[in-house]
Parts: sequence; structure tokens; C-alpha cells
Amino acid sequence: MKETTLMWSISILRRHLRRHVPHRRMMYKLYSYAIRGKVWSWIVDYMCNRKQCVIVNGTRSSYVSVTSGVPQGSVLGPLLFLIYINDLPDVVFNLVKLFADDTKLFARIRSLSDCQKLQTDLSALQSWSKIWLLQFNNIQV
Repeated sequence: MKETTLMWSISILRRHLRRHVPHRRMMYKLYSYAIRGKVWSWIVDYMCNRKQCVIVNGTRSSYVSVTSGVPQGSVLGPLLFLIYINDLPDVVFNLVKLFADDTKLFARIRSLSDCQKLQTDLSALQSWSKIWLLQFNNIQV
């Protein structure tokens, strides 16, 4: 009897997720990667204690604190985002590929055990997303 193998590719992170990176958690991750001293302080100054307002037809809103997101349009922004999600592959059994805002989980399904591993991975990713406050896409297979 011929064995059937299914290959699943699941896109899990939503686009423009860099806007949702919580600053405090980002700084925790940088510190855990031994980024300290002047470099750490520089990144804190770069990311934290920012304020923004909106101007519509010449009328400006009140300034509000920006507590999440990496600055857009910078070289450092995408790098900081990749540092933030760098540990995501460590929580799963199957292969995870990270590229900018795109993250995919790959699983080869040949048995019930493989299905269970995939489900365990999806549960682990859900737990990771709750801890690090990043919401996943609706699963795209």
C-alpha cells in the first residue's frame, strides 16, 4: 500500500505586526540577548517615551504616548522586529521560517503522530503569542 504524505505550510503572523511590538517586552528581549550598556540605552531612547498626534485640516489632536511598535521607515525597525520574534521557532517541533513580517510553519503529515505534533505546535505558538502580545492571522494553509 502506498503511503500518503501531506505537506502543510501555515502562514501565522499578520502583516504590519511591527506596529504592535510592546516596548517593554522588546527591551526585555534585547536585554536577554545581552544587548546592554550604551547600545541598550540608545535603543530605549530610540523606541520608548515617544508621543504622537494627528493633524487633520490644520487641527492637531492631543499628544498621546506610543507604547508599542517599532519605528517605521527605519533600518533598525525590521531588525528589532526580527529580534523580537527570534525565539518563536524554539517553541515548535516542526520547521518555522521567518522573513520580515512573514512567518510560516511547515509540517509533513504522514501519521496521526505528525498531526498531533502539528496541533502541539499550534498550541505552543498560541501560548507564545499571548506571552509576547502579538496576535496571529487567521490560519492560512
